[in-house]
Amino acid sequence: MSKIQYVDQLAKNVQRASRTLRALSTETRNQVLRRVAELLRMETPALLVANANDVQSAQQQGISKAMLDRLTLTEARVNDIATAVEEIAELPDPLNRELEARTMANGAKLSRVSTPIGAVLFIYESRPNVTIDGAALCFKSGNAVILRGGKESVASSIALAEVFRKALREAKIDVDAVQLVNTVDREVVSLLLQRNDALDLVIPRGGESLIRAVTEQSKIPVIKHYKGICHIYVDQSAKLDMAASILFNAKTQRPSTCNTVETLLFDERLGAESIRKLVKPLLEKGVELFGDQASCLAIPEAKPIASPEQYGMEYLELKASVRVVKNVQEAVDHIETYSSRHTDSVVAEDSAVQEYFLNHVDSSSVMVNASTRLADGGIYGLGAEVGISTDKLHARGPMGVESLCSYKWIVRGNGQLR
Repeated sequence: MSKIQYVDQLAKNVQRASRTLRALSTETRNQVLRRVAELLRMETPALLVANANDVQSAQQQGISKAMLDRLTLTEARVNDIATAVEEIAELPDPLNRELEARTMANGAKLSRVSTPIGAVLFIYESRPNVTIDGAALCFKSGNAVILRGGKESVASSIALAEVFRKALREAKIDVDAVQLVNTVDREVVSLLLQRNDALDLVIPRGGESLIRAVTEQSKIPVIKHYKGICHIYVDQSAKLDMAASILFNAKTQRPSTCNTVETLLFDERLGAESIRKLVKPLLEKGVELFGDQASCLAIPEAKPIASPEQYGMEYLELKASVRVVKNVQEAVDHIETYSSRHTDSVVAEDSAVQEYFLNHVDSSSVMVNASTRLADGGIYGLGAEVGISTDKLHARGPMGVESLCSYKWIVRGNGQLR
């Protein structure tokens, strides 16, 4: 089969499957998801073997620590994936919800009802758990999906997708509701991105280069975020112990994720002693800091920042940029200049500072006295996420099942004409 024939088959399959999913009952969809969770736990040993092959190959190819961490599955992580699927099953059905209703002047009843988007192409890099997250969220919301994982996670993704397809097969549901692209050939992705006749939405999840490549090639609408340049501003009114704890969690809890803080902004009125106290746990953990002149004076261990452009760097490791600012207004100006509109947080007790930050920072998640690591579909109660959107249309922030829905207008009349 040629690449063009293969892509055509994927496209025909996803169209056919999307039509059958629209009419599935809530309980049928939930039963399949619960069965997927059962199968994940039952087949954990085989999943770990497949993942070990991916990890070994990735290590031989010199993959970065951040990417290796995202690639690796453990028994606990597989259980977490299964739990996330169960949580998705328990979510309210996002479909067939009456979003609004009214009677028109001619007496006809008008309502707006939530519907599936239809057919989704989900492209992601070396996080095999996303195979299940994407499939489960799409299935819950009545969407058929074509999954395309990274070359590093081929064996893991194949094994995980087959678990989902097994649950579909058992339930006598079209198994092509979940398809996995079985080749790492990039031309196949390029061909799929042209199929706006069959696909309704593309969601790329991964590094900036992947997302830009998808956006530039696609004829299909794309929901995305390019980088996770997340900031935390510590105001002079902050409780220092709480601020230090938030900074430590946001930078070190899992540095390879897109909601990890990358830039620390300190109110100059805190003073050098307080700033050193705030960063001490980070330095002890091995975090490298890069800052402006004022930051380096306050933190002797910090290295001079190479150029202002470094404030736009997504490190994804134990490194962070630092800047000392005059006040919350200057902090917001910095964020507006360098933020990727992902997640930004303020640590302050002063309510006026909190409100200024909330009203002036235009990111998909804006936080007060909280770690940026909380910006996550699971933490937000969405069960899981297919990604985090920094776009403003049609979804923003962590994308759960409701973000995978559209709507249609329904008119019920008794002979009305125009």
